[in-house]
Amino acid sequence: MSFNKNIGVLGAGSWGTALVKMLSENCDKIFWYSRNDIQIKEIIKTKKNPKYLKDLEIDTDKISISSDLNFIIDNSDILIIAIPSPYIEKSLNEHKTALANKIIFSGSKGVIPESHLVITEHLHKEYNIPYKNLGILSGPTHAEEIAKGKLSYLTVGSSNDEISKYLSKKLFSPYVHTSISNDVIGIEYAATLKNIYSILVGISFGLGYGDNFISVLISHCTKEMINFIKSIDNVKREFSHSAYIGDLLVTTYSKHSRNRTFGEMIGEGLPVKKAISKMSMIVEGYYATKNAYEISKSKNMNFEIIKVVHEILYNNKNAELELKLLAEKLN
Repeated sequence: MSFNKNIGVLGAGSWGTALVKMLSENCDKIFWYSRNDIQIKEIIKTKKNPKYLKDLEIDTDKISISSDLNFIIDNSDILIIAIPSPYIEKSLNEHKTALANKIIFSGSKGVIPESHLVITEHLHKEYNIPYKNLGILSGPTHAEEIAKGKLSYLTVGSSNDEISKYLSKKLFSPYVHTSISNDVIGIEYAATLKNIYSILVGISFGLGYGDNFISVLISHCTKEMINFIKSIDNVKREFSHSAYIGDLLVTTYSKHSRNRTFGEMIGEGLPVKKAISKMSMIVEGYYATKNAYEISKSKNMNFEIIKVVHEILYNNKNAELELKLLAEKLN
């Protein structure tokens, strides 16, 4: 396979914008999809995204940005999805034929609500895309820090090492260190689960719990995440790698974490639906919680922390009481 491939980024939110910045370090041309024509005009005019990462200057000489998704797909050999997971199916459903022979990497973290599958599983089962053409980008990489050139670590996951190495080189820079992995399933589930745990950490902070309790809670989240992933795909993997524990830590501790912010609102007393409405970005952990809970039920396994988050988000259970009961079980 010849690797002089055009790369397209689907989505012009904060992560899509950060990906374009990263790719512009090593690519002569990036195809970029935004559904918003007003946003496109502003990016071309000002070299900045008017809504996300507003201070980041975009090299518009290197981008071909369009609201015509067919144009982006047709001109790209490798597509990176940076559309929030609840909107992926709606965005891509009419383009199944065009996507069939593409190499697709998920830069989004979460589940597809229509199928209750993580993104690569959904694309494989619903779009018939072979796993060798699917991959995942993950790791502790908040877009806000990448925009400022702060050192970050990104893992490129694919069963095809040649594709992984190619994309890894295109994403590497002095401020983004990349590595490759063939553990697509493990990394993708870690990226999904960490959002659930971040919500509960946020709830805990909102309720006034301190660092001592939070450290114990995250320790138990780590253990549960490992056990959950093993129940899905029990192969040997280094969970200390940045794509697993590193991503969990940054999402639970960082002020940039939308899932933690969402949880803090709930801990401070805001009803779940109102907290969702106040968020300017999608809280993917909200959708992931339902999916993870259903998986645990189907396997007759008790993942206590996931259950607690599910009870609070979907069964209107009192967050303060649920945390108090959970705290008594931790050590």
